[in-house]
Amino acid sequence: MSKEAAAPAEGEAPKKKSKLLIIIIAVLAVVLIGGGAGAYLLLSKPSAEKKAKAGHGDEEASADDEEDGDHEEGHPVYEKLETFTVNLADQESYLQTEVQLMVADAKVQEKLKMHMPEVRDALIRLLSSKTAEELAQPEGKDKLAQEVQKAVNDVLGVKKKSKGVKKVLFAAFIIQ
Repeated sequence: MSKEAAAPAEGEAPKKKSKLLIIIIAVLAVVLIGGGAGAYLLLSKPSAEKKAKAGHGDEEASADDEEDGDHEEGHPVYEKLETFTVNLADQESYLQTEVQLMVADAKVQEKLKMHMPEVRDALIRLLSSKTAEELAQPEGKDKLAQEVQKAVNDVLGVKKKSKGVKKVLFAAFIIQ
């Protein structure tokens, strides 16, 4: 009888292990599917909100898009100009500066490259019209950045800042 009693006990152990394995696999599947769905919702939510704002004609959202400079690529486009070294208007000093321009998009960047001789000429004339005293002050640099932006946009034939050069950045600025 002991042999007969032992046989059913051996049969029950594999059944319990297989049930436990099925339960573990089911729980893992639910967790993975739930995690995937949660990740999808979290990652797709910002673009869905943006589309919803645009779809409702939200003027604030479109104004923000224009100011932020959203590009098709989703990142800013910069064009680094060659170093400028010019004599300043006071005839006693010179300026050496590196300028980088943040532009609206890659099309503006290409247009800028095509007009680079005109852009450099306009900037050399602008930079050499300044004095060391004007440029030594932070306000002078800010004013110069605005003037550079306007000068380049004028060369490119752009009326709105949001369609051309959006920002002027000085990577180096040395007055001697």
